[in-house]
Amino acid sequence: MSVRAYYRPGHSDAPLIASTADELDAIIDDLLTQPYEYSLANLYIAEREHEHPVIELSIGLDPDRGVGGLQYLDGEGRWFSKGQKSTYDEVVYCYYGNGAVFPRDSELSLAEIRAAAAEFLLSDGRRPRTVGWQPA
Repeated sequence: MSVRAYYRPGHSDAPLIASTADELDAIIDDLLTQPYEYSLANLYIAEREHEHPVIELSIGLDPDRGVGGLQYLDGEGRWFSKGQKSTYDEVVYCYYGNGAVFPRDSELSLAEIRAAAAEFLLSDGRRPRTVGWQPA
């Protein structure tokens, strides 16, 4: 299995690909260096990317605070990570400059984000069990 990641200009034609947890960590490391306009990445299992319904794990990161949030989408619904309450009144990450609002209590540590992303990759796209979830 491998994951395709989209979060920067040019990724629609040439997404980043990770086949191991270490390669996925490198993608997360790169996402941490991006400007706010590219603070949200959408991940898909490459071998299942064109299936319907779509299965997607979105990772939003706030590198200044060392936290982030997750959103998971499949044919059964959409969920956000259930974590700590943000110090901000509103939690917003950007996908290609478009804001995506997350619940205030969706923040996770970077270690939790990395573990969940690795589980997504290794489980063929199932919703990670290493973190808590809340319905959207």
